Amino acid sequence: MANSELQKLNGVGAATISQLNSLGLFTIQDLCFHLPNTYQNKTKVTPISNLDVGEEALIEGEVVSVQAIYRPRKMLVAKISDGYSYLNLRLFYFHPNQTRQFQKGFSIRCYGKTSLSKYGLEMIHPDYEINQKLSPLQKTLNPTYRICKGISQNKIKKFIQEAIKVYDFEDEAINLKHYGDDNALSIKDALEIIHNPSADIPIDDLIPGGTHPARVKLLKEELIAFQTGMVSLRSKMKTSKAEPCIERGSWCKDFLSMFPYELTTAQSRVESEINKDLIKSEPMMRLVQGDVGSGKTAVAVLAATKALDSNFQAAFMAPTTLLAQQHFENIKKFFPNHIDEIELLTSGLTKSVRKKILEKIKAGKIKFIVGTHAIFQADVEYCNLALAIIDEQHRFGVNQRLALIKKTENQNIHPHQLTLTATPIPRTLSMSIYANMDVSVIDEMPPGRQPIITSMLSMQSKENLISRTREAITKNSLIYWICPLVEESETLDLSSVTQTHETLCDEFGEDKVGLVHGKLSKDSKNEEIDKFRDGKTKILVSTTVIEVGVDVPDADIMIIENAERFGLAQLHQLRGRVGRGSKQSYCILLHKDKLNEVSSERLDVLCQTQDGFKIAEKDLEIRGPGEIMGAQQTGIVPFKYANLIRDSRYLEETKLIAEKIFNEDRQLANKLIKRWVSGSMAYADA
Repeated sequence: MANSELQKLNGVGAATISQLNSLGLFTIQDLCFHLPNTYQNKTKVTPISNLDVGEEALIEGEVVSVQAIYRPRKMLVAKISDGYSYLNLRLFYFHPNQTRQFQKGFSIRCYGKTSLSKYGLEMIHPDYEINQKLSPLQKTLNPTYRICKGISQNKIKKFIQEAIKVYDFEDEAINLKHYGDDNALSIKDALEIIHNPSADIPIDDLIPGGTHPARVKLLKEELIAFQTGMVSLRSKMKTSKAEPCIERGSWCKDFLSMFPYELTTAQSRVESEINKDLIKSEPMMRLVQGDVGSGKTAVAVLAATKALDSNFQAAFMAPTTLLAQQHFENIKKFFPNHIDEIELLTSGLTKSVRKKILEKIKAGKIKFIVGTHAIFQADVEYCNLALAIIDEQHRFGVNQRLALIKKTENQNIHPHQLTLTATPIPRTLSMSIYANMDVSVIDEMPPGRQPIITSMLSMQSKENLISRTREAITKNSLIYWICPLVEESETLDLSSVTQTHETLCDEFGEDKVGLVHGKLSKDSKNEEIDKFRDGKTKILVSTTVIEVGVDVPDADIMIIENAERFGLAQLHQLRGRVGRGSKQSYCILLHKDKLNEVSSERLDVLCQTQDGFKIAEKDLEIRGPGEIMGAQQTGIVPFKYANLIRDSRYLEETKLIAEKIFNEDRQLANKLIKRWVSGSMAYADA
């Protein structure tokens, strides 16, 4: 049925279907529920004299003059007058035909953002209509949608309007009033309003965070569908089978004798919670949250010993080859009596080496498999996988995690799943985001760790910082120097990692400064990090490739250039690369000379606290909920309309409705899931 429905729409052929599919649109229903990102008000004309800089507005006027300029930069500039004031329209990318369009005396209507240059008010690349006579003004707000190459805004609007006309709303009606949803609007009425809103509705009421009844109707129904799906998954997992892991033998003995520290109280508590899950014959689905450096990996490896001592296999999946290699080397140190039963599986292996490893995994000779996404590829067959450990969950696509868990489905057995994340999520949200998982929190750092002293420094003081760096090197400090880009950008005034590396090499010598970025080969990255870990180089200039998991205990200084360009969570992760030993560590946030109030407040949060949960809450408070979900939402369920942070006020209400629906009417539950979540709900199972 998928795609065949789309073929019935006017103007939809094979190429268009492929483009619509890339947007996740396969049916008439998908088009109806492809909802706008925002709106433009093209229903009223604003006099040029009334425009404010930064405002989006519609203006009308007459082309007074037009000029094509080719040096120093190609651009088309048209001067427009509404009879009282003037505005320049500027196009940097234009076709020769456009120069013929802009004829003196022609009427023009433009919609865009107003900016101010030395030549006065202007609009750069606005939407425009130009002719001897303009068409009538629109009567409704103009929605804008997520589109792709080949699908314009006008084309997607046409398809959506046609889909709404042919969609059978009566057959697909879902009545939620019986379950406590008091919104009187039908889904058809809500969609009509959202796709064709009246000009008198404030745009702020319709966009994310708005409170218009049509918007609330749609997002609440989606949240109910999501939560119904989560209840369904939880129920399904209770009926699935897993291998109980109850033994404690040589693997556990090795780990406890080789692990150099006592477990913290928090680590012991979480270990106990995991062990209670592992002894059961239903699959564990547990998320372990812990701040950077709290010891999540140690708890996970200790959990793996339960599976290994029970004569099953365990898999440890890391997000990058670099991190997988590091985990592999560290894990081998914990198990000196089992070296031959531990193996690394990544995409960089030769065919012959990979073949031998796969044969041993299938035969059960390799018990502990560490790797990247390569550990769940089609040709990897496990003998008896009982535990899957997934590090930094949000860095994996849902398809990847699902593939690992499905590795044992043909045996009618699901592996236990343990997910590790350093991304702090407030408790109220984690109850909904991970409603199909139990959540453990490691809220204590290992003893002997000193707080990292964090400070802000203007780029004007960079030369002084270099002098202080020279002094620190004489005291055997190891220094990370983080830059945001690999190459110079024409649009962002950011330091590139290569330029900073050259500058620091000039200051300290090439033998003292290493370089790591995403474009280096795996071997080159490992070589640079090893030299830094061994103290052969004293400064490691890097992009955020070192953000997750790179462990150099002696590194004690973190310098982050253009810190205002990073998210708070990412800055917190980067800072966590230092302070991993007993030595006093420092983090310097280099920022542009003039920070706005929000940027200054955000960076100040890092200076005041090292509590990841407090940082996440403050980021939510400062930046607003719509911007910070990012990684946490990725890979759970791709929402069409709702946002679990922004719309968190509806979570408790919709959760109760969802539970009631699932318990009383499975047919309705399935209908909701099909409409809003469809096949993607399976991914939440991952």
